[in-house]
Amino acid sequence: MRTISTMLLATGLVLPVYADGPAGPRNATVAQLREMVANLEGKPDRDAAQALAGLELTERLSDAQRLPLEKGLVGPAAREALKMLAEASAFNDLPQAEILGTPAPSRGEQAALLAKTREYVVQTLQKLPNFFATRETENFQGTPKEAEHAEVRAKYEPLHAVSHSSVTVLYRNHRETIVKGKKQAPSNQQMRTLGEFGPILDTVFGDAAKGRIYWSHWEQGAAGQVAVFRYEVPEQQSHYQVSRTNIEQGDENDPGYHGEIAVDPSDGSILRVTVIAELKLDNPITSANLAVDYGPVEIGGRTYICPVKSVAVSDVRMVVQKLNFSTGALESTSLGAPKNYLNKVEFKDYHLFRAEMRVLDLGSH
Repeated sequence: MRTISTMLLATGLVLPVYADGPAGPRNATVAQLREMVANLEGKPDRDAAQALAGLELTERLSDAQRLPLEKGLVGPAAREALKMLAEASAFNDLPQAEILGTPAPSRGEQAALLAKTREYVVQTLQKLPNFFATRETENFQGTPKEAEHAEVRAKYEPLHAVSHSSVTVLYRNHRETIVKGKKQAPSNQQMRTLGEFGPILDTVFGDAAKGRIYWSHWEQGAAGQVAVFRYEVPEQQSHYQVSRTNIEQGDENDPGYHGEIAVDPSDGSILRVTVIAELKLDNPITSANLAVDYGPVEIGGRTYICPVKSVAVSDVRMVVQKLNFSTGALESTSLGAPKNYLNKVEFKDYHLFRAEMRVLDLGSH
């Protein structure tokens, strides 16, 4: 069984911060967001961006709803803030108005569709060619409102960009390897995920088969109706790894998790999968979630379903180290205020990996 993993850095000295910061986020539904964007029409780009940065959506903002809203915003900062709202909402339920009223399939039809999807995971993914792709990652950080009430406090700060990386990934024999660009070594500015090109689907479906998978709803996709199933995986069956660096004890491996699988009913291909970790209350990492969207990609003149984007979100309580300034010795270590981490990843520039061979004629020398 392959594993999928999320790696975070959750260490460092956190000092109390008592200065007044921005007000905490305001919760909003997608309908309320739509009304707000309409009221922002004609406002300066910076003002509109700041207004949107103070929101936290309680529902998932789909691309179909986001794209029309972008047209009502005048500048790039406000549009980027809207995209951030959409990314951060990836693990929420769709608004009820976007759930299609199409009757649920019968149990037999559901079983047949899941069998088709299982065949897609087991057979079609194994036939992916060896290829290169570019993985572009934007790392964001923020401090939630809850941090102001933590034992070691920190002021609220909306998610904001802290770093960007672009690497070339080689997918060969069902393994991912970074072959060009920064090696994505963990730092205090980064969260790292692995497994989007195929292991996530193999892992989730394999684990869910030993857990629970059941019908949820129909929703509208880019090319038609999409069948959505929910699943639950207990800790004992989990192969979803969540790890931290520079923490000596309490490392969490393979927590239970749940999420959604969105399926094209025509061929069983998976178009979207979410993974929501179920972490223990005393864990420094309080959430570690991953969502991957798949779409048609041309590689070597043929079309394959491959990842086109992913979003990873995590909340991490920072480790507070108390030092004796006289001796320099570490006196105690405790958990302090939480921080938000979000990775926005795009996969593009797919092309075949071709091995080259040269034959040298040495007979005339």
